[in-house]
Amino acid sequence: MTSGDMNLAPFKELLLRTCGHSFEKDREQTLLAGMIRRMEVTGIDEHDVYLALLLRDSDELLRLTELITVNETYFFREPDHLNMMVDSLVPEFMATRNQKPIRIVSAGCSTGEEPYSIAIMLRERFGAASERLFDIIGVDIDSTVIASAQRGTYGKNSFRGMNQSLLERYFEPCGPGRFQVRDFVRKQVGFEVVNLLGASYPDLMRQPDIILYRNVSIYFPGHVQREIFGKLAELLADGGGLLVGAAETIQHNVGILSLVKRDSLFYYRKTPPLVFEERRTLSRFSSVAERPQVRTPRTVPDFAATTRQIRPVEKHGCEQPRTQLYPPPMIDAKVRFDEAITLAHNKQYDKALDILAVIIAQDSTFEKAYCLKGSLLLNLSRFDEARIVCNAILERDPLCLEAYLMLGMIARQQGDNDDAIRRFREAIYLDSSCWLAHFYTAEILFAQRDEKRARSCYEAAVRTLEKGSLQKHGQDFFPLSFNAEQFIVICRHKLSLLAPAKG
Repeated sequence: MTSGDMNLAPFKELLLRTCGHSFEKDREQTLLAGMIRRMEVTGIDEHDVYLALLLRDSDELLRLTELITVNETYFFREPDHLNMMVDSLVPEFMATRNQKPIRIVSAGCSTGEEPYSIAIMLRERFGAASERLFDIIGVDIDSTVIASAQRGTYGKNSFRGMNQSLLERYFEPCGPGRFQVRDFVRKQVGFEVVNLLGASYPDLMRQPDIILYRNVSIYFPGHVQREIFGKLAELLADGGGLLVGAAETIQHNVGILSLVKRDSLFYYRKTPPLVFEERRTLSRFSSVAERPQVRTPRTVPDFAATTRQIRPVEKHGCEQPRTQLYPPPMIDAKVRFDEAITLAHNKQYDKALDILAVIIAQDSTFEKAYCLKGSLLLNLSRFDEARIVCNAILERDPLCLEAYLMLGMIARQQGDNDDAIRRFREAIYLDSSCWLAHFYTAEILFAQRDEKRARSCYEAAVRTLEKGSLQKHGQDFFPLSFNAEQFIVICRHKLSLLAPAKG
């Protein structure tokens, strides 16, 4: 049976409505395979009969959901955010507490590797006292994986890259290639079956200080992502932190929580009152930690440096109305900005920089003018000046992808590969489809003979470029020309050199 043999639309709609999962395009086969398996188990031959069963039997719906939900995880996955939580966030919460334990929730915990990783890291830092200092809870919609998490027994795939000494201290052998979490760790972690899209959450999830919601929302469509994120934000204690996966950071920045940058990482923080406003309606130069609810009036700009002349009104000695004296500067600024872009494309960089200086003098909040200026200075190899511009942008808008990208390119040009990779990584945190960051990271890793990671980065760049236009994936950051086909050719050539040897 194939997806063309039955109408999957009512099944997809039911699963989207009840558990939030989307099964479009390449995930249709996962849904179909799960349906076929469950229909065989229940002895049903007709898909409409099976749909009727799902609509009336919540247990069967749960069995299907468990079968088709992806549960890929392993211990200490994406460790940077875990380290930030243990080394920075947890000590901050402890400094303001008396006896109340710090509550940590792993939302979408699958088979339990993440909450157990947290328990182990806290035990390493705080010793046996961690048992009374922390409440750790793991929740998932799949009762099968929750039961597996409670048993705490794992095979070798769960320990990829794990330190051997940790394995010996916190696990005990329980069969060929199998290990079980030791009792003193297991008793620190509670587990519960929870549908994140459900109407209510259990009490053990209430008022957590930290929620880890990592690599879960990628399976949800946008409106479901926002609904669940809103529920978790409401659940979070004031001042609490919500950590998402590296590839999910920017998609959740919709004004519900404050996005905070710490070192090269980002997380969300609850700073009341919440501002429920789409990010696209906010100035990107607003404070990240605390979005203002009321925008302050723009100060009247000084037009002395511009070529526009304003003729004074002499009739009756009266003042010209403000609306006539001070025409909206952004209209003129946008026109001049387009002129600067045209000059940049024509390689008249100095003239473009002159126009940008006028624009910035008129309107210091015109972010794209700063970004274009940084790009031009970078193209002219005026790296110190470009870095100053980028840092000025980030002081006002720590979410500016272009600034991180330019800082990475500057560091690479100046031979500081460690800083370059750090900056490109920050760009990827903000937008996982930033192909330029993937490409230049790959170039550095290729030169360093780090073949595995270089291959992964080249592949990511190619995938992104082949999905859409260059305008969508890079041209907005740097109005100077990039040849998409040329970059794809370069990536494919490097991938051919990195291909594993056969035989």
